[in-house]
Amino acid sequence: MSGFEAVVFDLFGTLVYEFSSADWDAWFDGSARALGVDPVAFRREWEQTSVERQTGRLGDMEQNVRTICGRVGVRLSAERVAKALEVRMELYRKCFVPTPGALDTLQWLRAGGYPTALISMCAPDTPALWRASPLAGLIDVAVFSSEVGLRKPEPEIYLLACERLGVEPAACLYVGDGSYGELSGAAALGMHAVLVLDPAVDPRTIHRPEVEEWTGARIGSLEEVRPLLGGGGQRAVPGTGPR
Repeated sequence: MSGFEAVVFDLFGTLVYEFSSADWDAWFDGSARALGVDPVAFRREWEQTSVERQTGRLGDMEQNVRTICGRVGVRLSAERVAKALEVRMELYRKCFVPTPGALDTLQWLRAGGYPTALISMCAPDTPALWRASPLAGLIDVAVFSSEVGLRKPEPEIYLLACERLGVEPAACLYVGDGSYGELSGAAALGMHAVLVLDPAVDPRTIHRPEVEEWTGARIGSLEEVRPLLGGGGQRAVPGTGPR
């Protein structure tokens, strides 16, 4: 694994923590209580509108909440909407923290002259959180699905990142946790895709939407990106798939 010109990262579960399944479930219950709506109906509508939200078609998060509650027949006060959005922010504050090795790895890549990109499947509140994080200044190109109207594993979202980086897909190392079929999508364009998943973490306890069964290369932490680029240390294990 050598000759890469750039590195492209996923966000949740890669550079910052993914939500735990327990926290994700609790967020639905807490939001429904704040809004005064049936939690089952709220979750159903939230999940059914995921594509619209991730591609920015429902507007900002306040508009998302109001749209969903309108679909379940509930009219909301501004106070209830604000409470629900604060419940969501509490969830995000808990997980929007650099994963082990994220800062060091990005600093190493920058010092080595490697261009970097981020491709995130996300709701409209994620870009502002990213831009306020200590990681943002270490990534050259950030592509958010809610801003560009594209989703993983659509080829266009990867090609947009490559275009902005000024590199061909085959010259990119792609690192992600495997949600939304992202690794297969990257590999289909010629990127070298690598799964990053801490072997000490039970993946069943993590919220990993549309996770794929990946049988390609994998690493256990972001520190292992360096040797893939000639920086020493352990190399990715080929063909082992997720544990």
